[in-house]
Amino acid sequence: MNDSRNVHGLESDLEDEKRDLRKDLESITEKARETRAELSPTSLVRERIFLLSGLALALGFALGYRGFPIEDVGKPVARTVLSSIGKQVGKRAVDAIFG
Repeated sequence: MNDSRNVHGLESDLEDEKRDLRKDLESITEKARETRAELSPTSLVRERIFLLSGLALALGFALGYRGFPIEDVGKPVARTVLSSIGKQVGKRAVDAIFG
């Protein structure tokens, strides 16, 4: 009688352990699925689209202007910036004088 009660108790404990292991396995499987989805290339690109676009643009310019003298690009930009600044200073001076 005592042996059958011990066997029944052990079987009950074994079933409880099996249930706990199944729950743990389901939890581990779900975490692995979430991690896989998080680390997929699609989600990485979706989360960092602006950074990757900027890098692609910079790389495109760097490759496109390879062998092209940078000074030739800088001169027109400098002229345009300086003329815009000169116009703004002139307008402010006229406004200050004739206000």
